[in-house]
Amino acid sequence: MGKDPLQAYYWLFQGAFSPSAISETFVRATPLLLISIGLAVVFRAKVWNIGAEGQFYIGGMMTAIMGIMFKDLPAPLAFPVIVLIAGLGGAIWALIPAILKASYGINEVITTLMFNYVAIYLVSYLLHGPFRDPISMFPETETINPALWAPIAVQGTRIHVGVLLAFVIVVPLAYFFLKRSAFGLKLDILGSSPRVAEYANINTTHLIIQAMLISGFLAGLAGGFEVLGIQHKMRLELSPTTSPYGYTGIAVALLGYLNPLLIALTSFFLGGIINGSMTMHRMAQIPVGMAGIIQALIIIFILTGYFVEDKLSKKVMERLKL
Repeated sequence: MGKDPLQAYYWLFQGAFSPSAISETFVRATPLLLISIGLAVVFRAKVWNIGAEGQFYIGGMMTAIMGIMFKDLPAPLAFPVIVLIAGLGGAIWALIPAILKASYGINEVITTLMFNYVAIYLVSYLLHGPFRDPISMFPETETINPALWAPIAVQGTRIHVGVLLAFVIVVPLAYFFLKRSAFGLKLDILGSSPRVAEYANINTTHLIIQAMLISGFLAGLAGGFEVLGIQHKMRLELSPTTSPYGYTGIAVALLGYLNPLLIALTSFFLGGIINGSMTMHRMAQIPVGMAGIIQALIIIFILTGYFVEDKLSKKVMERLKL
């Protein structure tokens, strides 16, 4: 592009990980973290939920609707109820593909992907129609009562309680359930072989539905916190157009080896790239879309590493057998 790459990466770093920008990177990483941990749950069972983007939007829309309906309720009561409903909205949106997969064997990649479009166009209809802001007339809801916004956890920043919930509570809980509980073991058994899961007397139908509900709940929760903590209203641009949270979360989950601790680091890193791309665009005149190219290259390199590692490990095992 005729630009100095060192200067470009300097501004990318400054916009992502400098002391003045790091709080925004945590904010950007939070929806990625919640979505990707939910995806890690189903991916461990070799169930491919590609519908996190739609579940994210449904959670955000439910949050805005409940925020409008509960605007006169006391915040200590309304806030947790709204957050719970956001998660339930995402879980319900994942339920039908889950049932189709678990009970009828219908490919969940297709159903969850199609449900993304249904969700986004349903939200678009609601924002252009029944829930359009009557004052601005833009395709967005009215601003939620400030009393219901997610409380700020670190003064002087936009780090809200949802950020702390994701990094301090969800990550260790997810690690425990996936690595140290019978539920995580069942997911691993199902992922390794459905036949072995049957021999182990695991109810695969219930397990698939449970995993999909957890995944949808966390995606919906991410949408809820994005509305309550950052946007304060529902709009069609809830997810970045260059790096949609629902699809980027798939890459984050895979790059983190489906390990919640590694996923937290990967979410922070990719969230930083998304944030830093805006500073890079402003200071070095490089298009924001370059962040998507950088993410794609990172994914290609790491997946290539997986492939090489797998081939080398097979060769070592063959030599040991000899």
